[in-house]
Amino acid sequence: MSLDPPTYLNSLQNNIRARPIPWEGAVRAGTITDSDLKRIKAVDKVRKDQRRQTVETDTDAYRSLLLGGDQGKSVLESASKRADVVQYMLVLASDLINGNLLLQTFPDRRRLTMLTVDAPALAPALLEHPSPYKPFLPLLSNSTNPEDPIPLLTSTFLASLIAASQTGSPKSNPQTDEALPKLYGYLATLTKSQDSGLQDIAVQEYSALLRTKKARELFWKQRQDTLNPLVDILRAAAGAGRDSDSTMWSGGNSIRSATEAGLGGGVGLQLLYHVLLAIWQLSFEGSSIGKDLEKYASSSKAFALPLLEQIN
Repeated sequence: MSLDPPTYLNSLQNNIRARPIPWEGAVRAGTITDSDLKRIKAVDKVRKDQRRQTVETDTDAYRSLLLGGDQGKSVLESASKRADVVQYMLVLASDLINGNLLLQTFPDRRRLTMLTVDAPALAPALLEHPSPYKPFLPLLSNSTNPEDPIPLLTSTFLASLIAASQTGSPKSNPQTDEALPKLYGYLATLTKSQDSGLQDIAVQEYSALLRTKKARELFWKQRQDTLNPLVDILRAAAGAGRDSDSTMWSGGNSIRSATEAGLGGGVGLQLLYHVLLAIWQLSFEGSSIGKDLEKYASSSKAFALPLLEQIN
């Protein structure tokens, strides 16, 4: 099953791609260097095959552009006071390492495969850096507004890069283990929002990240912030608020009434599916999480089964 990009995120990225950036002015102001500008223009608004060839020819330069190195800071750090440049670079960085996402579900595992990546050599090169997430993590706390583009775009890039790290080596590593809780913390603010579009972005990124044992354990460790809001979404879909939990648990008529009227709380079928998928992914750690996970699983079934019956 293909995972379509969330509409809000796709629209935001397209708007940023279309914005004119006064690059030469940024060079004159010392925001970016002339070398930075040459590298940006070499991959910006060009054919995918040209973009791939350019990055593969000088992978080290593009790693330095995004992460910094001996020759200077990351462009994200040097341009930190220029929101337009930071937003543009976050979208460009995601374009370079991302592809079309294909979700394949098997009886014993879940695999997320990236296809038609613009610059497939870049993500592995970034991950070879001693601090591959360092310039990006502070941007997650750029604002407390869940609609702020910078942390939202940052989370999209980080989710893709960490997923690439998990694909390359499913073993735990200190950089990813340190980055994941911070990314989970930001995504939790989106799932707690009242905007179903932002919720869906967060849940899809959760799903992309919950691919290894360590990632699932860290997610579970933060379950008050990560998992509880997902169960709340199921409650909302079933038309149940916290004040009606006793009715839901007792098998009363509130679930049937809610499903007959359609999904409640503005929860769409796509968001519902993604929430159930993320919760299902945690089941792979049932042996270590045990009965605590069973409690959440039972809660999910109590809200979700009538909804699924209505869908069928």
